[in-house]
Amino acid sequence: MHQLTDRIHVETGLRGANHGWIETSEGIVLVDTPFKPSDAVRLRAHLDGLGRLRYVVNTEPHADHWTGNTYFDAPAVAHAGVRRRVLEMDVAGHHGRIAALGPGEPTHVATYRAKAPEVTFESELTLHVGDRTLRLIHMPGHTPFQAAVLVVEDGVVFTSDNLFSGVQTWLQEADPDAWLSALDSLRSLDAKVLVPGHGSICGKDRLDEQAAYIREWVAYVRDGVDRGLLRDEAVERLTALTDRYPMDAEQEGLAPMVMRRNVANLYDFVTGQGIHAPT
Repeated sequence: MHQLTDRIHVETGLRGANHGWIETSEGIVLVDTPFKPSDAVRLRAHLDGLGRLRYVVNTEPHADHWTGNTYFDAPAVAHAGVRRRVLEMDVAGHHGRIAALGPGEPTHVATYRAKAPEVTFESELTLHVGDRTLRLIHMPGHTPFQAAVLVVEDGVVFTSDNLFSGVQTWLQEADPDAWLSALDSLRSLDAKVLVPGHGSICGKDRLDEQAAYIREWVAYVRDGVDRGLLRDEAVERLTALTDRYPMDAEQEGLAPMVMRRNVANLYDFVTGQGIHAPT
């Protein structure tokens, strides 16, 4: 756990996305929730001792950012696309993923019910909570429905998964062009401290590193396309980039799967197929 300011704490070492909370004069705002139900229950007990939880903010549709919503008694806020994704998910598959997160998690599955965001926005939403102002800003890239959360008074921004700091980047449904634009938008914010979706707390210097790595991924897959590799061949044969960074906490052994998913998506991006096909 890291104390970034007298009001902001962040946890970065658990399985799933980083999450943190802001203590205001009128209660607490939680940004993303733990992936493991057991971690969510522990965090709820801790926050109950600090004061009233006013809002939960979910920064993207991937399950490691919202699975824990159900354990917190406060309205969840997110981009409208996050709500749609939660409501349309494969319930049985999601329960199976939860159960596989650790030996203590299957006991939670029997009573688990996903909680979709109740408050949604499309472009930007500002939350005024006591003496703190939170700007929720749509920044598509890693997914179409990413949001950054800027805590104005503290100069801290939660970047969600548009930034992986010192750990392997997942590009399984990324739009690289939109992602690079999002990194430019993050540079323009009045913030000195960045809370990435995964990895260590950092400054804006990490944004250049992330941009360079995205460009390298695209160039690597584009070279395979130019050499005539078919999609399945590219997925099996392009394996060079996952040793650049370690996997995030408790993701050991997932690098080959991440590589395949990244290559499959970027192949579609380069060739204009799949989710990247012209509409």
